Formats: sequence, structure tokens, C-alpha cells
Amino acid sequence: MKKWCLFLSLYFCACLLAACAGGGASPGEGAEPGGISSEEPQTGEETTESGQVTETFRLVDAGDGGRSAVLAKMDGRAGDVYTLDIFSVEDLTIEGYTQEQMALLDWSPTPGALVEVTWDGTVMESYPAQFGEVAAVRILEDGFNDLCRLYREVLNDLWETDPALNEDITELGVDLSKTSLEASEQSAVAYAFGMDHGLMPVEGTYQELVDQGYIDGENLLWEDGCLFSIKETQDQDPVAFSLPCVGPGDEIPDYNGVRFDAEKWRGGTGAYSFTNCTAASLDGHWSVYTVGAEAIS
Repeated sequence: MKKWCLFLSLYFCACLLAACAGGGASPGEGAEPGGISSEEPQTGEETTESGQVTETFRLVDAGDGGRSAVLAKMDGRAGDVYTLDIFSVEDLTIEGYTQEQMALLDWSPTPGALVEVTWDGTVMESYPAQFGEVAAVRILEDGFNDLCRLYREVLNDLWETDPALNEDITELGVDLSKTSLEASEQSAVAYAFGMDHGLMPVEGTYQELVDQGYIDGENLLWEDGCLFSIKETQDQDPVAFSLPCVGPGDEIPDYNGVRFDAEKWRGGTGAYSFTNCTAASLDGHWSVYTVGAEAIS
């Protein structure tokens, strides 16, 4: 009798286990807990069978003098900034060129280009972030836009104008939130600009820096720092720019323009600004900007 009861108990246990294994709809073939498929990337990147990750970045600073290139992750968030020694990568290619043609080129990376990086997916915990083991870097033909380069140039020009405002600072604020740059590009420009002057920048608007305790909002003073900002005021009508002659069947170039103000602020009676600035671009290549007026307070 005991043997029969033991047999029935084992039989019902087996049935319960089978029901649990078969119950519930499957979240999909190859799915992981939570219904997230391991076969599809979740952050916009392309994942290979070997587990490598490929993502696209904007080249903000090509790197020289021992400095690594600065890259902004496309469609990224604020702070999605990476550094990479591009020339240390063995599999370095330029889209549209063979290896033989590349060997004949006197070539260096140009800020504004899109760069495709393939690596093992690991990221070192630093700022800017650093890639793990990089397998390949490809410079893309399309998508060039060097607005980051232009705005970094504007910030550096501001730095050199009336230098007494910023010559002794130990803190550097940068606000590019009112520009058309992506959030990651804003962070990358701020970082590159800070490195130009040996300072780690703090991103934020005037009010955010007041709230964080950097700026004395009551006395209108940043004793140890200076806030650099650029604000786009109006897109210009592309027709306002002189177009080259375009023949029948020729591709019409992509002209664009921007109008902006730029300012550095140390206090209520310590600021300098470029106003009514304009610049134009042809297929993403931005021209030298012009300053409408300058003001000091």
C-alpha cells in the first residue's frame, strides 16, 4: 500500500512539472527573462553573431598631440561621449575606398564625419567612456556635418576675447541646450572645449548652475567660474545665400544657415557676447561665421 501511494505521489509531481514547463505563452524565440529577445539589440546598436556591437558616432575632435579622438553617440543622451585612438585600430576603413587607395591617401579624420565603431560591447567606466576591445572603425561617406566644430570654434573665440573674464577660473560652465546639436554632441563639444583649456566642464543652464551651487544667484556672481553659452535665434532662409551655378541634371547642393548669439558670463557686471552671428553650410560643411555685433557688460 505504501509503495502504491509513493508511486501516485511521484506521478502527480511529474504531471505538475510538465504543466509548469508548458504553461504560459512564450515571449518569442530566443527570448530572455522579461520577454526581451537576445537576438535584437535594445539600444539602437547592431549586434553580430560573435557578440560584437556596432554603433555610429559623430567625430567631434579628431585628436592630435597625443589626444584621442572625441566621439558623440548618434541619437544618444547627454554624456554619451567616447574617446578612441582611431589610428591604433588595425581594421580602419574609409567607405568608398579600397585598402590600396587608402594607402595612397594623405588622410586624417575630419571632425564632422560619421564614424562606425565595432567592438566587443564592453565600456570602461570613465568620462568620457572608453570602448573595450575595438575590432573595426569605418569612416562613413554620408551624414557629414561639422556644426560641432563651428560651435567649438565660437567658444574658443569667446575665450580669447576679453580674457580677463576667464583667465583665473577653476570651473567652466557650458550651455548648448538652445542649439540644434543632439544632446550627446552638446556634451562632446563641451568636453573638447574644456580640454582645450585644461578644465572639466559642467553642463547646465544659468538656473541649473545656480540650483547646483556653482553660481551665486543672489549676488549674480560665479566667483570661481565662467558660463559659456550659445543660443540659436533663427534659421536663415537658404535663398539668402548665393548659390553657385547649377546646370541641367546637376544635383542641387544642400544649403543651410543658422543665426545665433554667444556669451560668456562671470557676473552681472562681467560678461561679453557676440550677437546676431550668422553661418552657412554646404552639404554639412559650415563656413566661417560672422559676428553682427559685440557687447560687454
